[in-house]
Amino acid sequence: MKLIEKPWQYGTYLAYDEVEENFVPQEKGARVLPAPFFYDKKLYFELKAVYAPGEKKTFPNGGYEVVDMSGGLRSYDLDQLIIHPSVLKHKKMLEKMARKAEKKQKQRDKTLRKLKNESKPKHGRRGRPALDPAIKAHREQLKMEATKRSGGKRGRPKSSTPKAVSTPQVGGGRRGRPSLTPEARAQRASVKAATRARSGGKRGRPKSARR
Repeated sequence: MKLIEKPWQYGTYLAYDEVEENFVPQEKGARVLPAPFFYDKKLYFELKAVYAPGEKKTFPNGGYEVVDMSGGLRSYDLDQLIIHPSVLKHKKMLEKMARKAEKKQKQRDKTLRKLKNESKPKHGRRGRPALDPAIKAHREQLKMEATKRSGGKRGRPKSSTPKAVSTPQVGGGRRGRPSLTPEARAQRASVKAATRARSGGKRGRPKSARR
């Protein structure tokens, strides 16, 4: 942002150029700094209204209405007004204070969690808690009974039922369809010869005589 002089019909006037977005006044009642009073920042001006171009007849190109210290009303173009630097400085200071307070709160919560964990009773033991003596004795009894039944052996006991003897299949160890009998072969050969006699040795459907 910089202060410049712009030409006017009666000479020149002061205005702002390359204004950052956070310096553009929008909120009514905010403290502002007109360009003609840039070098006298101790004066107080307050934003009354903002007009877009064409919104008001007296502001064809848009502008601002500002109230001065004595209550008088002043008018400025859209490039002649910024938010007072002290307002932004104060805002930044408040944001910094808020961040600092948030950081302290996080540190306080971390300390409280640490103290809470340290205050918990520690037994020095890890894992599952010890079994109840009665339950432990019952489990040992079941284990001894199972050992007696199995004779100390693990796994499924060997079956005492004799296995059925499988009958070997007749096929000579060959896979697929069984070979045809001589009678079946002779029948297929006779059918094939009769078909060849009817068709004259030709394949497919015979040609129709109709046209």
